[in-house]
Amino acid sequence: MGRKTFIALLFLFAATSYLVAQTFEVNQPAPAKKGKQKAAPKKPAEEGASGIGWGSGIETAREARAVQQALAKSDYKAAIASANRAANAAPQNADLWFLLGYAARLGGDYNLSLQGYQRGLARKPSSIQGLSGEAQTYAKMGRDAEAQDLLKKVLAANPKSVTDLQLAGELAMNSDPNTALDLLKRADSLKADARTDLLIARAYQKLNQPAGYKEYLNKAQNRAPNDSNVMRAFAAFYRDTGNYNESIAALQKVVRRNPEALSDLGYTYGLAGKKKESAEAYSQAANKFPKQAGTQLSAAQALVNVGQFGPAENFLKRAEASDANGYRLHAIRKDRFIRFRCT
Repeated sequence: MGRKTFIALLFLFAATSYLVAQTFEVNQPAPAKKGKQKAAPKKPAEEGASGIGWGSGIETAREARAVQQALAKSDYKAAIASANRAANAAPQNADLWFLLGYAARLGGDYNLSLQGYQRGLARKPSSIQGLSGEAQTYAKMGRDAEAQDLLKKVLAANPKSVTDLQLAGELAMNSDPNTALDLLKRADSLKADARTDLLIARAYQKLNQPAGYKEYLNKAQNRAPNDSNVMRAFAAFYRDTGNYNESIAALQKVVRRNPEALSDLGYTYGLAGKKKESAEAYSQAANKFPKQAGTQLSAAQALVNVGQFGPAENFLKRAEASDANGYRLHAIRKDRFIRFRCT
């Protein structure tokens, strides 16, 4: 084996481990036993099982490095492209498929994310990392029942997974806020952080306990005053109490660092009666996350509200590619047609 190939393979394993660690940071599964992470040196057949052959090592290492760099820059489009190439270059490597699922979820391409996790789980069916990641993607897609079923498996195997407790609590919020609060308090006892504080605040809000809500909201702010999620939570608090100008001011600061808040901003502008600004914010969000069907529909409706029927149809076509039979899609199209006829 040549020296360059050997170095490339060393880098590949290091880069893949780093990126899988990033996914672990999001999913927080229990660490795998070290003995299971290393291929037995006397079983060369397992090299094929990992999908990393000597010939593909250099190219896969380059793609793994490109994913790492793109994720660090929040360039999800580039990360998805490189992760896709890496996974297909080493198709038996489950971790690379999980990496694709992770990058695609961050980039808003939930169908691709689901495919990545499912292909990885076909190779590692009991992977806590894969099951947890798939649950998070289902949650992003609004498929809460499927996410909750997976989380039960994950938490049964790893009851101290903070992120999975957080997600399970978040999903239970609407149907059973008491169960949600219990799950979140368990997460808080394991690792107190601003995200858990925010979720506990929401649970107290659902339970109509304003003192607990304000207490944990303040905890989150004190723990992470510059965190974009904390700022979004305070913006939601202002919005829920009718202080739209305060909410808009907070969100305008957030979107500079977290473009996901653009939809929040569009929604708040709409509540404040600022239809033009709402359409602009939603349009920016839709162009930033073209694979998010819900965002495309929100942008289309906002544009219809201000009489921009042509641009609205462009966003409706994007949404149609994800779900051609969606009720909201057809409702907005009908509204667009009626308003257009009346102009």
